[in-house]
Amino acid sequence: MPVFNEQVAINQVMRAWFTMLDEKVGDFTLLVLNDGSTDGTQEQLDKLATELGSRLEIVTHPNRGHGQSCIAGYKIGLDRNIPFILQVDSDGQSDPSYFSDFWALRDRFDVIYGKRKRNDGARRVLASIVLRLLLRLVARVDCVDANVPYRLMNSRACASAILAIPQDVFLANVALAVVLKKDAAIRHGSSPIGFPPRMGGEPSVPFSKFAAKGLELFRQLAKAEITR
Repeated sequence: MPVFNEQVAINQVMRAWFTMLDEKVGDFTLLVLNDGSTDGTQEQLDKLATELGSRLEIVTHPNRGHGQSCIAGYKIGLDRNIPFILQVDSDGQSDPSYFSDFWALRDRFDVIYGKRKRNDGARRVLASIVLRLLLRLVARVDCVDANVPYRLMNSRACASAILAIPQDVFLANVALAVVLKKDAAIRHGSSPIGFPPRMGGEPSVPFSKFAAKGLELFRQLAKAEITR
């Protein structure tokens, strides 16, 4: 769970996810990557860690962006030989109630993406549609939702793709979805999820900067030869 300036939402989100994982998995670590938050997020996390115990682990690092924070978390999972890696966001849009459906599919697919029914505004819906169309055109792949922050991966199957993402790709989740889609051996699945408005904080890529960031992403993908 990457976190940046989510003091409004983090307490409720963390408790909800901890309860769900405790019920459905039992043997888990909830790894929170605090991406250089400048508000009261760290203080909230410290209190939660004291209360929830060793299954909640907090890693704090200087700001590197949402995508690379996710990659850092994936690599920690790989280093520890964790069999399954779940990524969710900390802003209240990743609803734990859909996790059971994901978990039930874990033996059928190597990566499972949330298929969003977005209720966070028409502009965000448009951004997802445009991204999917551009990836079809430029990268020649059809990703259900390449930037969805709700996904479950089989670590062993997805390890080489995770390690292939360069450290300078800022939308690393999109890059990873492209690399995984290009691997014919990876079994892809999806599961419907609701996607409500954020509880607080700001999107990692504001809509006003979507076009510019999209162009920058495709330049990065081409430079890293990910679109070939």
